[in-house]
Amino acid sequence: MLNAVALLIPVFLLLVFFEWYISYKRGDERYTSGNLAMNLTIGAIDQIGSLLYFAALYFVMQYVYNHFRLFEFSSGWYQWIGGYIAVDFLSYWYHRFSHRINILWAGHVTHHSSELFNFSNGFRTSLFQGVNRIAFWALLPVFGFSPVALVIILKVSGIYDFLLHTEYIPKLGFLEKIFITPSHHRVHHGKNDIYIDKNYGSTFVIWDKMFGTFQEETEKVQYGILSNYTDNDPLHAISHHYQYLWNTMKAVQSWPQKIKLLFMPPEWKPKNAVANNSIVRKSAQISPQLRQYAYFQISCSATGVIAMLAYKDFLSITEIILYSLLNLFIMRNVTRILNNNIHPDYEKQELNRMLFALTFTFLSVFLIHSPVIWLLLFFLLISVTLLATTQIASEKINNTD
Repeated sequence: MLNAVALLIPVFLLLVFFEWYISYKRGDERYTSGNLAMNLTIGAIDQIGSLLYFAALYFVMQYVYNHFRLFEFSSGWYQWIGGYIAVDFLSYWYHRFSHRINILWAGHVTHHSSELFNFSNGFRTSLFQGVNRIAFWALLPVFGFSPVALVIILKVSGIYDFLLHTEYIPKLGFLEKIFITPSHHRVHHGKNDIYIDKNYGSTFVIWDKMFGTFQEETEKVQYGILSNYTDNDPLHAISHHYQYLWNTMKAVQSWPQKIKLLFMPPEWKPKNAVANNSIVRKSAQISPQLRQYAYFQISCSATGVIAMLAYKDFLSITEIILYSLLNLFIMRNVTRILNNNIHPDYEKQELNRMLFALTFTFLSVFLIHSPVIWLLLFFLLISVTLLATTQIASEKINNTD
């Protein structure tokens, strides 16, 4: 059957493009093509990774439910209401720990490292965050909640969380006293001193008020993270704090200090700690032709990821792996283009990569008998043609200079 969650992604994208249109008309620069590409690519990596980690999550919860549950609910409404409240309570603590424990922050920081705040931030979740959740959500079946109900509740909670990422919804009056609203969540994403480590809640605001982490939105929010970081490569966005932890652990001689680093807050530094290595510098400007190529590539690749996720039950493992790797490879490279994170000879290298992908996909026709392969061939052929045209235009400009 079709993957219903994947079919919701186009709805989210419509919200993103509607908000982008509002931003464009107002001229408030709440969107850039580079930032949107970053968020879409990180989201695509997470969604494809979720094919594995959600299966692992369900397996772990089912095992705990079968062997360790203390109670058992019937399928009545109270399992769904109680389950949602339990998920929200645990989400608060998981979220709070993810900000205060380095090894968990490494998986969560990706969601916070953008300096822009819009609906597309809802896609910006590291797949490691999904993996980290498994140990936390495994607690819920102990109390008798069905794994099937929990997975559905987690998906619904995720939809609500997506809708919190916007600057265009103002404060919502009395609803602010009950629910986490976009205003509350803007505070959570702020790096202002008064906003750091506030508003961890997912749906209900009571947990923040109960445990002393609530903060009203009282001043203009500055988004992003405190470390020296440049947001122009999705793989770096996902891995940079892990790299920092690894380099710091190598520089520290004491094993107790190495282990302590993993479980201390992000601002804690051991003796002889190395500087944060998260700087990635922009290296070149891109031509209008290359930008057009990038728009074509990411539009097709994002559509390809959505289609693959929606029809995954009709595809073989080989097809899923092939389509995933190709689309993610393209989206990552295109994101670097739109963020000016390329070298001067990038066009030639990209053309060689696309020619290799075209050749590999052509040879796959003889191994994989699927009409999708022909669509990939057509897409890659257009990509190669656009790149060749771009390179010719660049060479003419260089020769003129």
